[in-house]
Amino acid sequence: MKALEGLFARDLATLAALTPEGAASLGDLARRAAGVARLATSGGRWLLACEDAFRFAAGLLGLAQAGCTIVLPPNLLPGTLEALAPGTQGILRDGDIQPAPEPTRAPIPDTGLEFWTSGSTGTPKRVLRRFSEVVREIPILEGILGGSSPGALVLGTVPHHHFYGLLFRILWPLGSGRPFAAETCGDPDRYAAVLMKEQAPILISSPAHLARLPELVDLDGFGTHPAVIFSSGGPLRREDALRWRRWVPNGILEIYGSTESGGVAWRNPAPEPGSDWWTPFSDTVVSLEPDGALHLRSPRLESGGMRMEDAATLREDARFQLLGRLDRVVKVEEKRVSLVELEAALEAHPAVRRAAVTLLPGRRSVLGAALVLAPGEDSSRPESRLELGRRLRQHLALRFDPAALPRRWRFLDQLPFDDRGKLRAQDLAALFETCEEALP
Repeated sequence: MKALEGLFARDLATLAALTPEGAASLGDLARRAAGVARLATSGGRWLLACEDAFRFAAGLLGLAQAGCTIVLPPNLLPGTLEALAPGTQGILRDGDIQPAPEPTRAPIPDTGLEFWTSGSTGTPKRVLRRFSEVVREIPILEGILGGSSPGALVLGTVPHHHFYGLLFRILWPLGSGRPFAAETCGDPDRYAAVLMKEQAPILISSPAHLARLPELVDLDGFGTHPAVIFSSGGPLRREDALRWRRWVPNGILEIYGSTESGGVAWRNPAPEPGSDWWTPFSDTVVSLEPDGALHLRSPRLESGGMRMEDAATLREDARFQLLGRLDRVVKVEEKRVSLVELEAALEAHPAVRRAAVTLLPGRRSVLGAALVLAPGEDSSRPESRLELGRRLRQHLALRFDPAALPRRWRFLDQLPFDDRGKLRAQDLAALFETCEEALP
């Protein structure tokens, strides 16, 4: 907890966040945290469901001070909160985060964080972490940043109630003395409005947002751009990373990790060869398991070690390259098929910009391919879509067994990424429920 030790012993007039109501000081945060701690004197598990990141931060710190276990939902939809509410003392929402007359200056004790993450399948999964484990990552992030951009506003296009958003948008700014934006700037217009007012902020984003923003916002018309961009939640395409160097010369700091592991490694994709290799965090030791899966050891893990379901190749200097998810190998007609390899092959075709492939179960399991086409490609008519499917199957047939070729096709304006920039198998499968483009 060293990174947050003495947080409320600092000058309480220090700017902590920019909210829709205006600037909020560290004292404002301390008073609201004290109000939450008074509310939660019964202890136990509390479900934290605040849309505003500043109120969320106050709720988090107040519940921690009350010794509560903090339940963090995967989203704030009514059905999700209703499903997670049983067994909790209550749901803490924005309106419940009221200030106490006096701020607390007590240290923040260690407590349990209960993340609920849907992962790639959509099935809710509980991940238990300790507050102390999470905040240990703060000085590591400062080390990667090299002390640059002190005092810069931290804003995000990703939600703050997931691990990545919680750490990068709230805990790291508080621990490093930077203010954060309480609003999520996932909407392009909101992002543009903030950038017009702020000088060289730090942007916390995801591959899906970084791929779309240059198409939705005239970045060349901005007078300022982020000084630093962090990306996590999935692999960032190299062409997207390099395109952003037009506006952010230092490029994008990409973080590899998960809710279970925390941050594992980082890279800064650049035109130079070898920049796509990952450098482990300073407290992390990586190795390979017999099947090629990445294994890591870190003091931020209670168990001390963890297997990652990613295949990798490892260099002598401990840097590594990811080769794809081991759990994205499926069987079709008794043939093992790598969905990652199929997607890469489709994206290598000039007609395709983005591709996602999923297994569609049924009486006969087949593969479905959802595609975002390159400019100029026509998918407006059924016959043109069928022709595109045939062309792409012929392209894949040069490398893959016939069983591995997709038989169902969907052509989209964009892939169905969720608010964390992830593609879930259930969302991909839903695309094909009314799909007409099928090939034998």
